[in-house]
Amino acid sequence: MPQETISTQEEIVLLSVGSLEPEAYAYGIQKEIKLQANLNWSIGTIHTILYRLDKKGLVKSEMGGSSEKRGGRSKRLYSLTAKGFRSVETIQETRQAMWSKLVTNRPSF
Repeated sequence: MPQETISTQEEIVLLSVGSLEPEAYAYGIQKEIKLQANLNWSIGTIHTILYRLDKKGLVKSEMGGSSEKRGGRSKRLYSLTAKGFRSVETIQETRQAMWSKLVTNRPSF
């Protein structure tokens, strides 16, 4: 079965979820993306991407416990599914294979 394609934005969010587990939630993902990729995405953008990834079966979510810090509200925690992990693994392998070709075919400057 061919791999479902995902956008670069979806890839970045998937990687952020995976790196932040088990505490991956929208605001934390937003901060991680800013820190690692220097991208300023709104919380709305993050939520939209997480929704798409959930529909594709690449992430799953559950409500975490409430906290006083959040005024008694819970936060939705995200984690990679097995399919989501395989997806980022395949992307990494593909990019690495292509990168190694690029390096060996580097033009002289």
